[in-house]
Amino acid sequence: MLVGRRHALDKGSPGWQLSVVRVRTVSYEKLQRDKRRARLRDELRLARGAVTPEQLEEENSFVPMGAKITIPDFCRTLERYYGK
Repeated sequence: MLVGRRHALDKGSPGWQLSVVRVRTVSYEKLQRDKRRARLRDELRLARGAVTPEQLEEENSFVPMGAKITIPDFCRTLERYYGK
C-alpha cells in the first residue's frame, strides 16, 4: 500500500512524498493460536527445567518484578476513572 506522507524535518520540500508502508492484518484466531503456542513453549521449558516458574513469570510480565508503583492521590484517580 502506498501512503502519502509529509516529511516534518525536510522544510525545503513542501510536497508530499510517497512511502511504501506494509499493513499487516492479524485475525483474532491467529492471535489466539500464537498465544497457545507461546504457552505450550513455556510449559515445555518448565518441564525440561530450562526456566523456573519465577523466571518465566518475569519474562512474561509487563511490569518488572520488584518495581514500585505509586499513585500519589488514589482517591482522585478513582474518581477520575470511575466517577464519584
